[in-house]
Amino acid sequence: MAVLPELIHSTPQGGTVHTYQLTGGKRLFQRYLGCYLGSCKFCNNIEEATEYIRNKQGS
Repeated sequence: MAVLPELIHSTPQGGTVHTYQLTGGKRLFQRYLGCYLGSCKFCNNIEEATEYIRNKQGS
């Protein structure tokens, strides 16, 4: 059974950051998914994901 993404941060404007586990071969990777208004990006850490949302909300 696949593990579902877990919401770890949201902004008042509707941006979200989810933690997401991905498998690659025999390894398990922890990634962060930053989304705002349907535009999403997988990031390596929470700081990168929140910066992505901040930039999208500002434009």
